[in-house]
Amino acid sequence: MDVRKYLGLLALMLLSVLAFHSSPVEACSCMPSHPQTHFCEADYVVLVRVMRKSLRLVENSVAYKVQVKKSYKMNEIGQKMLKHGRIITPNSDAMCGVNMNIGKLYVIAGRGQYLNSCSYVKEYVKMSTVERRGFTGTYYKGCKCAIKPCFGNSCLDQSQSAISCKWSPFAKCETDFSACIPTRYRTPEGIIAKCHWRRTPAYKKCMADP
Repeated sequence: MDVRKYLGLLALMLLSVLAFHSSPVEACSCMPSHPQTHFCEADYVVLVRVMRKSLRLVENSVAYKVQVKKSYKMNEIGQKMLKHGRIITPNSDAMCGVNMNIGKLYVIAGRGQYLNSCSYVKEYVKMSTVERRGFTGTYYKGCKCAIKPCFGNSCLDQSQSAISCKWSPFAKCETDFSACIPTRYRTPEGIIAKCHWRRTPAYKKCMADP
């Protein structure tokens, strides 16, 4: 075989391998989000019990048969996705697949046709009381407030915007025990609304001993 043809073929094979291995990483790329952000941006938010799963129903995917126990939020897209009580996810972690255990209760906030590791999926018993209350109504009250991810040791100490709350993905107190909600204030210029972290008793306790 001509050396140049051999090298060209080898380069093509190498590029194909690199493309194959890079695509799952790109597919799984997403910014961390607060549970409230998941709620506000979701097509559906539901409490479900996983009944069974199938590896044959959809190619390269796992189809979970679920029983919807409670619906916290549902638009037309969400209704279509859950019409037959099935949730579809890729069949491997490398492709952003989500693993759920049969018989367990989960709260799921999903968007679009497939559930993936960028979606909110959490076993109900592992949620804090504040987080559960968030999905039943508190998060909805805060959907007009944006939650802006920030990074660094002092990012939460920076000045807050009136229409958003700063949030560190490593901040347990804000993630598990609070919601970003607007509060109305009376000022000489009139009544204004400002977003802030809701100071629940659990949040105060967490902040006192983070």
